[in-house]
Amino acid sequence: MAENKSVYEVLSKLNVNDKVEKKNGLTYLSWAWAWGVLKENFPTATYTIYENKDGWNYFERYLFENE
Repeated sequence: MAENKSVYEVLSKLNVNDKVEKKNGLTYLSWAWAWGVLKENFPTATYTIYENKDGWNYFERYLFENE
């Protein structure tokens, strides 16, 4: 667990080169993999996805223990 360090301080130091994926000319990280790494370092992290009446996601909120 990353105590007394910001989320950025912890995650920006990780080497993710071996987890990068490419598709349609875009380079990205799997959201599931990235969330797993975040939870390893910040186990109390949570997120909420809000939806409008048509079921479209319009906002995500991430909360971390040190915030």
